[in-house]
Amino acid sequence: MKGILPYVIFRSKKGTFALDAYLALRVEKVERIATLIRKAEVVKRAFDIPPNADLTLEELSEFLESSMEKIRKNAGESFDRRLKKIRRWNLARLFGIPTGHTRHIAEDEHLSREHRESLLALSILENVCRGGIEPIGYGVVDVEVKEGKVYINGKLDPVYTELIKIDMKAALALLEILSE
Repeated sequence: MKGILPYVIFRSKKGTFALDAYLALRVEKVERIATLIRKAEVVKRAFDIPPNADLTLEELSEFLESSMEKIRKNAGESFDRRLKKIRRWNLARLFGIPTGHTRHIAEDEHLSREHRESLLALSILENVCRGGIEPIGYGVVDVEVKEGKVYINGKLDPVYTELIKIDMKAALALLEILSE
């Protein structure tokens, strides 16, 4: 299945980048928006607004700023949940109350994974958006899905391949674009 993904191209102090203008609005977790940013060299410039470009040039700066704020909030909340969990577990251990060591380890790993994902996404967005954002225009890439793997401009893209495995909303949105 083949299709075209629209991108919004922008410039910051760190260089010229492109953000997926379709899937960025459809991912399950706001942290995954950071994975949809790539160097602009990969994207072919479009002179008209591409079909399915749901993110406009005017909305780009506000969208990235609000995404960073949500990610900051999520990072703080996930850290607080993890600390609270560890404190309760340590208190139970101190009093000799058996609470299930393996269960606590699994929960802590899940919470730490969430926290790391938030921090990494925040780091990427802050680095890319440093010095302000200047929208330049639109671009497109050719996307193809074969045997559960995503190919962008004919090359295997591990980011999109992993994204469709872990994010059902993004996978369904990509399928929607490919079926048009």
